Amino acid sequence: MKRSLIPLFILVCLGFSLAFASVTAAAPAEQGQFVAPRLVVNSSFLNIRSGPGVQYTVLLTVVGGTELPVLGRFGDNIWFQVSTVVGIGWVNVEFTIPRGNFDNVPVVTFEEAVAAAPISSASSLSMPAGQGGGGGAPSSASTTPMLGSPIRFILANNRVVTVAPGERFRAVINVEAVNVRTQPADGATAITTVFRDSGMDYSIVGSAKDSRGVEWVAIDVPDVGAGWIEAPKVFFRLSRVSGQVVIINREPVNMVSSPSGSGEGLPVLSAGREAYFLEISRDGQFVRIELGDGFRAWVPANATTAREGTPTDLIDLSKVVAAAPVTQPGIGGGASFGLDTPHVVVNTGFLNIRSGPGAQFSIVATVSGGSRLSVIGIASDRVWFLVQGSFGQGWVNSEFTLFRGSIDSVPVIRDTSAVGIMATPMAIISAGINLYAAPGTNFGIIGTLTGPLEIAVVARTADSQWLQVNSSLGFGWVLASQVVLQGDASVIPIVG
Repeated sequence: MKRSLIPLFILVCLGFSLAFASVTAAAPAEQGQFVAPRLVVNSSFLNIRSGPGVQYTVLLTVVGGTELPVLGRFGDNIWFQVSTVVGIGWVNVEFTIPRGNFDNVPVVTFEEAVAAAPISSASSLSMPAGQGGGGGAPSSASTTPMLGSPIRFILANNRVVTVAPGERFRAVINVEAVNVRTQPADGATAITTVFRDSGMDYSIVGSAKDSRGVEWVAIDVPDVGAGWIEAPKVFFRLSRVSGQVVIINREPVNMVSSPSGSGEGLPVLSAGREAYFLEISRDGQFVRIELGDGFRAWVPANATTAREGTPTDLIDLSKVVAAAPVTQPGIGGGASFGLDTPHVVVNTGFLNIRSGPGAQFSIVATVSGGSRLSVIGIASDRVWFLVQGSFGQGWVNSEFTLFRGSIDSVPVIRDTSAVGIMATPMAIISAGINLYAAPGTNFGIIGTLTGPLEIAVVARTADSQWLQVNSSLGFGWVLASQVVLQGDASVIPIVG
């Protein structure tokens, strides 16, 4: 009986040994799953970029569910270096699901990350929301691309600054904080927030106007990319990239036509005004400068001081890519048109030419940014220019233009009471509102006006709380608080 059990015992031991060997052999395979952590794409599409940020070029777009082996991570723990079918790239971890142990993933320094990573062209500025800048519809606003790809510098204080070759102006935030958005629209997704800092400025890489007529500029934010902010929330300073910048150190300083010439009719500069240095007189007493709008004249040499301390003053200009001078459309440029013929250059995406010197006058024509218009007169308020073009003659608001030439040669038109055709004020309706038979909610409702809709305003109450409109339902009254009034309210007759 005992002899018959021996073969059975041997078979059991042999089976146990084989099972143990199988488990032992499988252990390294199971252990290998944790050596190389992976990121699983958790969005419909995801851009793989050449560097750790949306400002870098897209190498590849992958679909949801794609597994990406992780090679490294950036210091912010948001951008991870991964292996792809086209080589090494970077993804935003917020649009992935981590798999595995990330404790041993090495940190890639900024210098290592950007050494071989080309920055994407800033001429395409409609960055979609989400997915690391990888999907969505482009902006419906009309955008104006500006300069080429920014070049990155790390200053002595470890601050990162981007500079566009040929740039002339840079944006400085003049409010406490502002959201940088993916599109030139108030409701667009915010990609970051930038704060007031006089020691920091940004490359301007685009401009646009939204549906409400608000001007926007696109700036390049280091380590974030290009995004949009409202133009009224910035002021512009000159960029050292386009020349040596000097600052007027006292006030007032009279500009003169030559070192021995007259200053009659020329601008008077105040302290802090920036200009480009052009040349110095033979006796060293005067310097010729160029203002931001391109106007050139002379000032005493001791009235200027070389500017220092701004980001572009601190960079090594020898490392800026040598290129032909580039003029930013709509914001002036290095090449002056000269002083012989006074003219303006349109400094916005589009500008209305009006039949009179005011927004209440009808629109004669609309011209695009960068258009050059001859100036043949100026209103006494010094705000409206009478210009001439293929459309004939019309008026433009000087706030949206850059004047070139001598303002002294432009005649002042003091009597403008008889010019122009008054534009009809319009009520802009965005949602359904009631049209009343008289100015009051206690009166009968004629019907409902459904937006979006633009209708003429023909009258108003003395308190301006009610507007009479000419609609498809006939004449009726609407609450002023429920519409957006476009035009000059002072020209609307008061009734009641």
